[in-house]
Amino acid sequence: MEKEKVITINDREPTKMEMLDQWVKELIYPAIVTDFIEEVSGQGSPKEVVRKLCFYTEEHKYFITAIEKSNGYSYLGCAVEARKIRPGEGWVRGNDLPDGSFTRKTWDMILNAVVSYELVKLSDYQKPSTVPEDIA
Repeated sequence: MEKEKVITINDREPTKMEMLDQWVKELIYPAIVTDFIEEVSGQGSPKEVVRKLCFYTEEHKYFITAIEKSNGYSYLGCAVEARKIRPGEGWVRGNDLPDGSFTRKTWDMILNAVVSYELVKLSDYQKPSTVPEDIA
């Protein structure tokens, strides 16, 4: 497995949470992170740090969960919820998106899944290749 290139902070390797902060800044740049992403929960202890970030699109709400434990375990994952309930349903639909160990590869898989989730299918309408004679 290829070792990730990691930035250094004062001659030390950054924590997973510092890396997450950097990735989020890269995603939002040049805007202000707190204008688009909110930290809905964050808790820490000497043995574990857990953060949950949330951001919105027109149709969906995304939750990114990040965990870093002192024993070396790390986790990065994402879930999505619809922002509106469908007519006749009493719940909000949602899905799990990619997750895995806390790596840049997992982060990139999450971002790709978000883009894929937000893509809108093109209309089946096909522009005619010729103009009918009775119109021209």
